[in-house]
Amino acid sequence: MALLKDYATARAIGFLWNGYQASLGEPPYLGRTKFGARKQSGLDLAFIKGKNSLPVSLKASAFDAQAELRDGIGFSRIENSMPFFRESIMFTEKEEQDFATFTAAYPERGDEILQQIVKKPLDLIRGARVVPERMIWQLLAPKDGVPKINVVIGDKAFNIDYMTATDAVAYKTTNFKEIKGASQWKNPSTATPLQDLIEIKKQFSLATGYSLATFSMNEETWNMVLDAEDTKKQVQGILAYQNGIRLDDGEVVRYLSGRGINVEVYNKLYVDEQGVSQYFIPTGYISAQSAGVNLGELVFGTTPEERSGGVLDGDLSIVDTGISVYSYTTNHPVNTHCVVSEIVLPTYEGMDSVVTINVNAGN
Repeated sequence: MALLKDYATARAIGFLWNGYQASLGEPPYLGRTKFGARKQSGLDLAFIKGKNSLPVSLKASAFDAQAELRDGIGFSRIENSMPFFRESIMFTEKEEQDFATFTAAYPERGDEILQQIVKKPLDLIRGARVVPERMIWQLLAPKDGVPKINVVIGDKAFNIDYMTATDAVAYKTTNFKEIKGASQWKNPSTATPLQDLIEIKKQFSLATGYSLATFSMNEETWNMVLDAEDTKKQVQGILAYQNGIRLDDGEVVRYLSGRGINVEVYNKLYVDEQGVSQYFIPTGYISAQSAGVNLGELVFGTTPEERSGGVLDGDLSIVDTGISVYSYTTNHPVNTHCVVSEIVLPTYEGMDSVVTINVNAGN
């Protein structure tokens, strides 16, 4: 007789996950493509962030004179403990019995029923992949302009800070831009989004030497660009605008591309702790990243299941670099359990090269 516990193992679930991803045909999460990924032991994450600035010219010196000592470049050491995430599901005794009965009657359809049953742990893996993507965009597009990660445990929220309060004030001066008043992008008759993006790119380059190249936003924010009357005038020309010719998205993309701005429209959603669907990039916010800069790495720690699962009465599999899938069966009642867990946190060495734009700041 076929037993569910013999099929719904962590190894089988990991194998099915790879096939499930391929069958979904979903593109990878955008944030994950911008950060590397690696595994490490332990819970502590530390990284060194250089205080980047424009190069300063050497001072003139007399021959045979002692060289003047320049102040140190300056580095910040950022340390955090990586948060732990874990949920489980259970296959009931009834599900175990139904699986045995069905496969006995229809042995050729065993794989079909198994695929339906193991969707529950696959959904846990999908949820685990949401966690680092949320973290990445909290760093790349923080609503208050200060990179930090918010973690909710039970009914309490905790912030994982990436800079001191003093550094945050200076950071926002350069790396957080707010568009206010009549220029807010929600005002299509008075907003000038194309000029805003071009000017922010120019001023940031003059101030830091970085060249903003990729501007990431969700579709609602992108539609504000397209809906602005000034966008139509700038891209199509005043005559076409007056004649009411429809503006094509591609025309605006090409216009901005000609000025060194690559637009990324990212519409993926997730469901938060309150059960509300959210964009990874909030509406009204843009993350502008500089060309040729390593933003950081997604670091996975070693979960309790990974550390001890091999010696316990269960089965272990690791998917997606650092997500642990652990399965085990209790003797009484006879239930098969699947636990999905991860310890994860991004580094953010490239934070000085990123600008967050709030296009509807103020009232």
